[in-house]
Formats: sequence, C-alpha cells, structure tokens
Amino acid sequence: MSRLIAFIIGSGANVGQHTAAALKAKGYQVALGSRKPAVEQTKKDGYFPVTVDGTSSESIKTAFAQINQELGPPNVVVFNVATFTRPPVPEDPLTLSVESFTEQAAVGLSVFAAAQEAVAGFRSAGMHKDTLRTFIVTGNPLPFVPVDRGMWTPLSVQKLIEWRLVALFAASYAKEGIRFYFATAVSETGGILEPLSQFFTSGPQHAEVYTDLATRADYADWDYRFTLKGQQWKE
Repeated sequence: MSRLIAFIIGSGANVGQHTAAALKAKGYQVALGSRKPAVEQTKKDGYFPVTVDGTSSESIKTAFAQINQELGPPNVVVFNVATFTRPPVPEDPLTLSVESFTEQAAVGLSVFAAAQEAVAGFRSAGMHKDTLRTFIVTGNPLPFVPVDRGMWTPLSVQKLIEWRLVALFAASYAKEGIRFYFATAVSETGGILEPLSQFFTSGPQHAEVYTDLATRADYADWDYRFTLKGQQWKE
C-alpha cells in the first residue's frame, strides 16, 4: 500500500504550518523544510524537520535525499518560498543591487530543482502507483496583473519564472497523472489582495485549497486562483 508523504518547502507560520496541519489530519507524514528548523518542537508536533534553503538547488537536492531515506519519496510537494527586498528607491527598480535581484530570481529557478527531485520520487517504482502525485507552488497575481510599481520588480520576476515553469510542467507530465499547480489567492475581482495584509492571515484558506488540490481525483486548472472564501476564481 502506498504511503502518504508530503514535503513543504518553506514552513512558515502562515501557509506552511496550516497546510502541514491539514495534510497531517488527512493521514500524511509531513516533512517541514526551513532554513533553521526548530527540530525538537517540530518532532513534538508530529512532523519531520528538514533543513533546506529555498534559494539553493543543492540544498533542495540534499533535503529530498534525506526525506527519501527517512520517510520515502513524497507524493505531495508544496513549494512555499518567497523572498522580497525592495529597491532602495522604490520607484526606481534599478537601484536594487544585481546581487539582491539575482538572489530573489534564484527562488523562481529553485522550482526547477524541486520539481526535478519531486518527479523522480513520483516515478519511484511501486511507491506511488496508486497515489495522487501533486506539486503545488504558492503563487501571487504579479505574473498576470498589470504592475505599475517598480518596487515589485524582483518579486514579479521570481513569480513569473515559477508561473511559466508550472505551466510547462503541467503540460509535460499530465499524461503521467502528475499534477502541477500555481495556486494564487486573489481578490474578489481576480487581482492583488487589498489590503495586502490579508495574505498574512490566509493560512487556513490556503490549507483548505492545497489539501483539496492534493487529494481531489480530478485535475483542476494548473493556474488555480482562489478567493479568501476558498472558492476558485475564474474570469
């Protein structure tokens, strides 16, 4: 019988922790990945702590190897990583250093590394032949809404890379039954949440949606947009 194993890369108190609890309640063994995991507390709460840097492909590869050995290959992976450093002059995006821009863009590129490791595990002989296999990226609306504030440039590029990669992967692996999602909380009109502070308390809604995407029998839209009422948003 296939085992239910989830790996959350980026286990912050909002989306990460709520999603972990929701998946655990569904019978998943959950690996929580962060740069500095609280090992003892994480184990006490019933999770498997993993050290991972979401900007480093090598760190991601090492984290998957550890989980594969200790728990087995995950059949659900949630990439919940984002970094944002605004330019010193917000209206002038080119005041941001190249080093900072590169580091933030690297988060988007890390989705490639995480997906590569995840798909290898999804294909493990005998492990997940009867299990739903799902990769979810925490998105935001920046790739598909007009942005007129230069300060969002690095985060916009980061999420645009992720959005495009998920689109390509969703098309490439659908025939194997492997599902990829770019899941985005949007306003009632499909745009950026206003006020933005709503996002930082949206963990329960994210957890509800992510758990549904991970466990539903049918394949929903890869570009999955939802409101804070937990309902899918469509134009």
